[in-house]
Amino acid sequence: MTAHEPVNILMVDDQPAKLLSYDVILNELGENLIKANSGNEALSLLLTTDVAVLLVDVCMPDLDGFQLVDMIRQHPRFEKIAIIFVSAVQLTDIDRIRGYTSGAVDYVSVPFVADILRAKVRIFVDLYRKTKQLEQVALDLERRVEERTKELEASTKRLQDSEERLRQALSAGRMGTWQRNFTTGMATRDGNLNCVLGLPQEETVQRVEDYLAYVHPDDRQSVADGWHQATQTKDRYEAEFRIVRADGKTRWLQEQGQFARDPATSDDFLTGLALDITDRKRAEERQELLIHELNHRVRNILTMVQSIATQSLNGANSGESAAFISRLHALAACQNLLTQNHWDGAHLRDILNTTFAPHKKDAARIDISGDDRIVTSRDAISISLAVHELATNAVKYGALANDIGKISVSWHFEPSAPSSRLHFDWREADGPPVVIPTQQGFGSRLLKSLAGQSGAGFVTEFPVSGFQCKLTLPLEATQ
Repeated sequence: MTAHEPVNILMVDDQPAKLLSYDVILNELGENLIKANSGNEALSLLLTTDVAVLLVDVCMPDLDGFQLVDMIRQHPRFEKIAIIFVSAVQLTDIDRIRGYTSGAVDYVSVPFVADILRAKVRIFVDLYRKTKQLEQVALDLERRVEERTKELEASTKRLQDSEERLRQALSAGRMGTWQRNFTTGMATRDGNLNCVLGLPQEETVQRVEDYLAYVHPDDRQSVADGWHQATQTKDRYEAEFRIVRADGKTRWLQEQGQFARDPATSDDFLTGLALDITDRKRAEERQELLIHELNHRVRNILTMVQSIATQSLNGANSGESAAFISRLHALAACQNLLTQNHWDGAHLRDILNTTFAPHKKDAARIDISGDDRIVTSRDAISISLAVHELATNAVKYGALANDIGKISVSWHFEPSAPSSRLHFDWREADGPPVVIPTQQGFGSRLLKSLAGQSGAGFVTEFPVSGFQCKLTLPLEATQ
């Protein structure tokens, strides 16, 4: 109901003249005025019409006002109708008490003052209208509460389902959640993490230090240091360590967390996930064992090849035999370097130092400069063999063939698509007089072969100042 919507006022009297007078007096209110000439007619109207105020004459022939009000109040629908008795007969106090007891809100005696009657009716009309508006507000509020309750129930159900899916996913992945409050010194673990620890699958709260009891003794200090560092730097925390379960079994955990501060309490804490990585660690150990076995066998094969080569070349040209054996040694040295890095590649500077290792007595005459970088195993072997040939030729004919010659090795990397390129510069100076070769040696053939296999390019020059070689090598992308 709106603030300006008219309401119904029912006027009951057996005298038409009095009804007319009510109509004239109350017409100014702007409400719907309904007339009834008897109590029975009033009852009929009430059954089909909502009424805000009821004006009832006390003395009527069929049903007097008291009887009519008694009947009206017996119906729950009419409990809140404001009833005003109007009487031209002088009533006793007993009659008034009877009227109030039956539910009347006021009495008006004839003759009455029109303004007073109109004011009284207006009060009860306004009260009725506001009551209706409040009822409507209450209904709207109840409807909204019901809708909101349904939304919250649905949202709660979705959240519960999501949490259950997360719990199942964490459990399937052998992961658990944790939080460590370093201000209060208390730590929380979910059921999944406790299950990994061999404990009942339920959330627990205990002191932060108590968790260290499950960490392997050899790893406790590093774990505690990781917590301290993360809280000091207010940054991420990550660690891999062993735990000793409640049943005595040892397993590996990986923890990842993030520092946070509770804005309400200013507590500092770490929160994150713990993952059981035992299977991964065992796989890595098996892989490490296989790699060591493979590397051992490769070294044995290279040793066997060297032995066979030595026996096969027995009696051959000693220079050619030594050159072949030295190349095998260079290949083996590069292989050893790659083995140390699990064949994930090697630093360029380490490759050069390894290749120049047989020439340690001339180290002061070899200058190496350039930004270091990891190259793949394929590129490491190519560079190692190429530098070995250049160094071998320098010992035979170039800067290392006397006591004053020098070698300058420099390089830089050029970014380009789809991979970067290595620009390698070899320069010799102060060696014996440069002699331009009349035929192509093994070193030149090797560089040409590398160029054909990987798209590399090389240029050799023989100025008076000393031999020079420029090598451009497209590099494989490292992982």
